[in-house]
Amino acid sequence: MPQVWTRSRAGTASPRQVRQPVSARPYIHAIELPLDWAPGSTQVYLIEGQPLTLIDTGVSTPASRAALSAALDSLGYGLADVERVVVTHAHRDHFGFVEGLREAGADLECCVHEADAERVERYDEILPRRIAGMTSLFVEHGVPEDLAHVLEVERREASRSDLAEAVPTRVDRRLVEGDRIAWKDWSLSVLHAPGHTPGHIVLEDEEMGLLFSGDQVMAQAIPYAENFHLDGPPEVADPLRRRPRFRGLVEMRRSLRRLRRRPVRIVLPGFGMALGRAQRSIRDTLLHYEVRLQRIDRGLRSLAAMGQEVTAYELGTALFPADEPAGMLRAHLLLLIGALDCLEEDGLLVTERRADGVLTHRHR
Repeated sequence: MPQVWTRSRAGTASPRQVRQPVSARPYIHAIELPLDWAPGSTQVYLIEGQPLTLIDTGVSTPASRAALSAALDSLGYGLADVERVVVTHAHRDHFGFVEGLREAGADLECCVHEADAERVERYDEILPRRIAGMTSLFVEHGVPEDLAHVLEVERREASRSDLAEAVPTRVDRRLVEGDRIAWKDWSLSVLHAPGHTPGHIVLEDEEMGLLFSGDQVMAQAIPYAENFHLDGPPEVADPLRRRPRFRGLVEMRRSLRRLRRRPVRIVLPGFGMALGRAQRSIRDTLLHYEVRLQRIDRGLRSLAAMGQEVTAYELGTALFPADEPAGMLRAHLLLLIGALDCLEEDGLLVTERRADGVLTHRHR
């Protein structure tokens, strides 16, 4: 799809940083903001109108702030002019600079889905709690306690940058499915698309077939699905008495299947350029996970033929390299647990609890 570049009014932002991604919607401006910890950049969107609105904000770092300020300046605005921020989900590169805008003088309304609102408001409390909860999740799925502790320590060290790049901030409007983000002559529909986080949303312009996808569908990147224990007692209906849990891959698969049924033609993602073949991009994201589910399903079928049941950790040691770094091991374990959740959801898996409390799995 052709890109239409904006003219820099102040001469401070490069053409790559600010552009009009959809010629039929000239009031939408895509802005690239730098990240210190990932290749490429995150993408936020300024929508001109009343109120002047940002979809996501980037992280709270001097480099990102300077880039956002220059981009706004090139369009004739300042940080203090932003009147509304819509956060697609509660990760630092999407909400991290909301409070920075407020400190710069912006009297803005912050809109976040109700399932992510608490994390935005109490990020510095909730992130460490989630990291600690990861240990109990891994131990329940067969990870040796000493290794689970190593993974927790490593994640705590890595989280220092998370906490430094996102400042908790007040949420003024808690969004739900079907809400509308409105301007005078235009509006976007809020679709709840959980998986990457519990409160991830996408914003749809039905008339144009346009979707602001956050991290649900991206260019040349695949979102990961969160998986963590929730507060509360064991689930009464579960014979294994498991703690309630956000099963992100189950939710993501459901969200992607739903998006495939929507009349989406253009995707404006939180990472990468606009995607003109929207349905292909949605399909490819879903296919990425379906292929991995099939691989795990085949492994379980082979073990079932030998009368074996395994833990998620044992399955992981069979499928992935033994010497991978802690960050990759953690990601693979979360993928495996999510895949097992999906297979259980599909009725293909029998899960039992051993005497030591560890969950084991076998194919039906």
